[in-house]
This record gives sequence, structure tokens and C-alpha cells, in this order.
Amino acid sequence: MKIHICFFFEQASNCNLKYFQLWLLVLVSTGMGTFSSSESAAPIQIHGEIGGNVTFPCSVDNQRTVRLFYFQRGSTFVNGYHAFKDMPHDTKPWENTEVNRSENMVHMYRLNTSHSGDYQCHIQYSDTKNTVTIDIRLSVTANYSKPTVITSCEDGGLSCLVTCASHGGYPQTKMKFDVNVNRNSSSRMWRVLNNSEVPDPANKMFNSSSTAQFNCSNGELKFLSCSVGEIISDTFSVCNHVHNTVTPYSPYVIVAVVVCLMVGVLIVMGVWLRHKYKKRQTGAVEGRVNTCTEEVTFLNELTRKETS
Repeated sequence: MKIHICFFFEQASNCNLKYFQLWLLVLVSTGMGTFSSSESAAPIQIHGEIGGNVTFPCSVDNQRTVRLFYFQRGSTFVNGYHAFKDMPHDTKPWENTEVNRSENMVHMYRLNTSHSGDYQCHIQYSDTKNTVTIDIRLSVTANYSKPTVITSCEDGGLSCLVTCASHGGYPQTKMKFDVNVNRNSSSRMWRVLNNSEVPDPANKMFNSSSTAQFNCSNGELKFLSCSVGEIISDTFSVCNHVHNTVTPYSPYVIVAVVVCLMVGVLIVMGVWLRHKYKKRQTGAVEGRVNTCTEEVTFLNELTRKETS
């Protein structure tokens, strides 16, 4: 393990990574200093939330005096101090960090996604040139918002699309549907059409969404939900507005419908025939009346001629 620290602050003004690597080689070859390595030890895992604070526990031997305390991220200096000398001018601490000297802990504030990663606490006591290195891994997270559910149906309500969406989370997490249907029929009842995890360019947090299609031929599906990580939506139903679900009709219903249709046809035909019969009778009466009128007119004319 390479520990990028200057132990002798007489050389602080010239201290940089290349210089220290050369100095480390000299120390190791001459036996002037020895180093303890923590490569075999698993890093301490700590967690923080975006916008929050976290403390790095750089445990030390409280019975001994700390001569040098360096907190780094790889070769990047984060914060630290030397008990007997001023820090070099080029070792400016991060503005969102603070070292608690009494406990040798590092506090980090206003966390964001870029702070995730591996850090090292390098500690040297005044009674030795050996250095203790403690590896710490920081995971920065942000809770996603409670998923919102949007449903839209098509094909007369026999097919519905459901979209679950959540925003402002970190790290990247896939949206999942919790559908309580039989495994053997799940592929026929519903399927996921797409998943999307899109980072926000401003803060690098993710917006996660998923759209699924549901087959409503078997009616309403209840108590569904979707989740992103440990954040779960409210339960919802789908296909609950379907009124034209195809169901087999009873033979009695079919017979009743046919009888009603036949009765209706017979009534219409009866009304039509009755109207036609009345029309014919009216025409016959009018014909007889006209004939009688003509005969009376003829007799009257004949009588007038004989009188003359």
C-alpha cells in the first residue's frame, strides 16, 4: 500500500506525490521507518445521506500521543494535522470537513454523490515512526420519493398501462412491480414494457420509472404496488373500470332474447297488415259512393228533359 504522507515536515515545502514515493523508497531501503499496512483488513463501512453529515471513526490508542494525523482519499489530502509543526501550504483541507483532535474523528458535512468512495486515516504516534492506516468506505445515498402511479386503459378497457415513477434517489435503483398473480399465468396477465433510470444533470441523483401492460380479460386485479429500493407505493387496482368483459351467456338468456325478437316481429307485421286492410276498405266505400252519385245525376238530367 502506498501512503502519501510526509513524515518530516522539514521537507514539507517540497512534498508532493512523486517526492514522497521516492522518500518512501529511501525509508524502506535504509530501515529509517516502517509502515503498517491495512490491505488485508476489510474497510470500515459507513453510510450517509445526500445533504447530511457523517463521521469517519479513525480509532486510535488514547494512551499515546498522536504526532501526525492525515485523512486522505487515495492520494488526495482531505484534512489532518501535525502535532508539532505547521501543515504545508499546499495541503488545504476540504471546506466541508473538520477534525476532532481529541477523538481523532473526521466530520464531513453537506454530503453529495461525489463524496462516495474509499478514504484512509493515516496515524503516526510520537514514540514511533510506524504508521497505522485505517481504510473507510463511505456510501452516500438518497431516498427516492414515494412512487406515483398513473393508469391509462385502451382497447375498450381490455388492456391497461400502468406507470410507476419516483425521483431524487441515489444510487441508481430499478423500479419494480409487485403483482400478486399466479406465476403460470403472469406472462399472459401482465408484462413490463420498459424501465428507466435517468440521472439529474444538476445533482446526479436518479429518476426511476417503469411501465407495465396488464391484460384485463379476467377482470380487476387488486392490491398491486411498485417499489424502488425500500420505498413502496400505495396499493392500487387495475382493470377496475372494465364493464364489457366477455362472459358466456346462459342458454335461457339466449332463448328469451330470441322469443322477444320473434314477438316483436309478429307485432310489427300485425300492425302493418291491419293498416293495409283498412286502407282497402276505405277505397271500396269511396268507389260505391261515386257510382251512386253518378246515377242520381243521370236521372235528374233525364227528368228535366222529359218535362221540357
